[in-house]
Amino acid sequence: MSFKNLKGQDSAVGYLKASLLNNRVSHAYIFSGPDGVGKRLAAINFAKALNCGNVKSGEPCDQCALCKRVDSSEHPDIFLLRRGKEGDSIKIEDVRALIKDAYLKPFEACKKVYIIEGAEYMKHEAANALLKTLEEPPADSVIILLAENTKKLFHTIVSRCRVVKFFPLKLKEVEEILTGEHSLSQAQAHTLAHLSGGRLGEALKFKEEDIFTKRSLLIKKIVSGSRADFDFDDIPKEDIRIYLDMILAWYSDILNMKAGAEDYMLVNIDEKDIISNEAARLSFDHIEDIINSVISTMIYMDRNANQKLAMSVLGMKIRQVGVCTK
Repeated sequence: MSFKNLKGQDSAVGYLKASLLNNRVSHAYIFSGPDGVGKRLAAINFAKALNCGNVKSGEPCDQCALCKRVDSSEHPDIFLLRRGKEGDSIKIEDVRALIKDAYLKPFEACKKVYIIEGAEYMKHEAANALLKTLEEPPADSVIILLAENTKKLFHTIVSRCRVVKFFPLKLKEVEEILTGEHSLSQAQAHTLAHLSGGRLGEALKFKEEDIFTKRSLLIKKIVSGSRADFDFDDIPKEDIRIYLDMILAWYSDILNMKAGAEDYMLVNIDEKDIISNEAARLSFDHIEDIINSVISTMIYMDRNANQKLAMSVLGMKIRQVGVCTK
């Protein structure tokens, strides 16, 4: 995949290509923006463009052995460092190993490239070690930090890097890509665009994970009222956020429908009939109470709260009967 596959990031891609064409490549970059907007894809393609022998207008050829090895994560001079799992930090020993390697000559490439994904999750010791390297950068290496927000990084690190910003796409743009290039129906594309918040990578991830089946089961569980809690004990923590996002979107749709919103304002537009029934059944106070509880649960989970307890409390809140008061 090349820069051409990076949708809606013309400004960021243009900046990177210009730095290549004008021979003004920095020793360190920060690619800043929400997850799922293409930061990792941009970093991998920048690594290819720095080393591909057939670059044209800043675009790697994507056909040579080097490009293919980078794409398959098999090139000895291109490294991707990330957290082991959700909730982990980037370890000091991994950063030290990266730093040690960065001062060695490349095996094959012109430039070694080190991509640190989730750079905001470096602990202080790791960040301080990296800072020293940025102050005395190796000549043959480029370090790219991927972060959602530069405010979560040491300001001394930010000041020694070129910041390249990535932004979510407009929802309509995501819908058009999903319908035109990924064979989704208009209703499905509409839902994924809204659930992803304009992050195309997240929308495609949802598609691959068959989020519509998960959503259907979730809606049945909510509407039936037959259980007192949610059986999410075996679901990885990173997936819990997806379910919470779906619950939040569901009750926001019910609130909007009850308030007389137009259909296009709904996230789950293909479930309009069920949403209408729930809007007639539930009171404003009950809907707003659940929405506030979902948001609180999101905050608790971000703070590493007990997953089973947090979801059970939310489940009991959802089961409470909301008397409709027009």
